[in-house]
Formats: sequence, C-alpha cells, structure tokens
Amino acid sequence: MLEKNGEVSIQEIVARCGISEITARRDFASLEERNLIKRTHGGAVRADIPAELFGFDDKTIKYSKEKNEICKLAASFIEENDTIFVDCGTTTFFLARFLTQFRNLRIITNSLSIVSELVPYPQIKVYLIGGELDNARMAFYGAMTENLLSRYKADKAFIGAGGVSLENGLSSNDEKEAMITIKMAEAANKVFLLCDSSKIEKNSYFTYSSLSLVNHVVTDQRIAPSILDLYKGKNINILIA
Repeated sequence: MLEKNGEVSIQEIVARCGISEITARRDFASLEERNLIKRTHGGAVRADIPAELFGFDDKTIKYSKEKNEICKLAASFIEENDTIFVDCGTTTFFLARFLTQFRNLRIITNSLSIVSELVPYPQIKVYLIGGELDNARMAFYGAMTENLLSRYKADKAFIGAGGVSLENGLSSNDEKEAMITIKMAEAANKVFLLCDSSKIEKNSYFTYSSLSLVNHVVTDQRIAPSILDLYKGKNINILIA
C-alpha cells in the first residue's frame, strides 16, 4: 500500500488486515525500527531508503494523492499505439502505474524508476535513454542523453517542472534536468505539464522556457480560484484532476 500510495493510515491497516489498532501500531513501530517506514500522526509514509531497487526520495511522498490524481487524468489522453516521452520528475513517476492498462504503447524515458515500475509488463515497449547516471535522481542526463533523445519523435510528452508562473514560465531546480525536459517537449506533437498546485505561481532557480512550450497544464483541485482565473485569462489550457 505504501509503494502504491506513498502513505497509509492505521485505520486502513486495521480494516484491510483484520487486526486491532494496538497490533497495527506495534507493527508500525517494528517497521520503523528497521528503517522501512516513517511513522506519522495516525499512519506512516515510506522511509528515505527505498524498499525496492529503484525509488524516489521524500519528494515523491509529498502531495502523493494529488500527483496520483493528476497522472490518472493525464493518462486518459493516451491512446493505444502512442509513442510517449516521460521525464524523470517525481510527479511523472506516478504516471507509470496508469500505463499498464495499455496493450500497445511505446515509452521513451531517462528514468530508472519508471523503467522499474514497467518491467513486469512485457506488452509495453520501453526505451531507456542512457548517459551519465545521477544516482540521487535515478535518471540519466548529459550530452549523450540529449543526443540520443534528439533521434526520437513522440505523439505526446509528459513532463514536470520545479515551478510554473505566468511571468517567468517553467523553471527547474537543476539545469541538466531542464535540458532533458526541453528535448522531450520539442520532439513531441503534444506536451502535457503535470504539476501539483503547490508549484503554480512559484519559481525555481533556473528558468528554461515560457508556458508556450506546453499544450496542457494538468494540476489538482487545491489550486486557488484566483490563480486559475488568471491562467484561463491568458488562454492557458489548464486541466483540473
């Protein structure tokens, strides 16, 4: 349940496992001692050290419910026989679980985490773009990665951003990550920006594109109505999960 949702409550465990609350809390304490989970008020989240070979850090846990809903909506725009780019953001990572329903799909990514999610599904063709491995991000970057990406075209690209604003456009916490995002967006027919509302009208330190790079912005219901009106007023196609 933690691998799927990023968080779980005591009451969910009590209901699903048919055990007492005392037993659930004792088991949570035992798992935390083994550094497999972090307990929270009324539940637990995944620990920093991933239980599987490839995983994300605490950024994946934050707003996991919203990211899950965003990716569920984004996946509804994917069609059988599509070729898609998926970058290595912590939001786009959630998209992988919604791709397993397709019988004929080609996915191009630089993310080891996304590849790890799709390994059990041989009906999906996955192309991992190599280069220099960033161990913390579990992804490949650099000149080789960018060169390899330039050889591909896709129907759709699903990208993330560290910040989005009407004034400054898209921004990232890392220049090399931004370069991969740009390459994918430029080589796709349609571009979907998957971004939880906490990043909207915020700026990260490296600005790399205007909002004209994307066709659709997919976000969650927590976006402020005033901000939503501003974006619609600028003819930004914003979709609410």
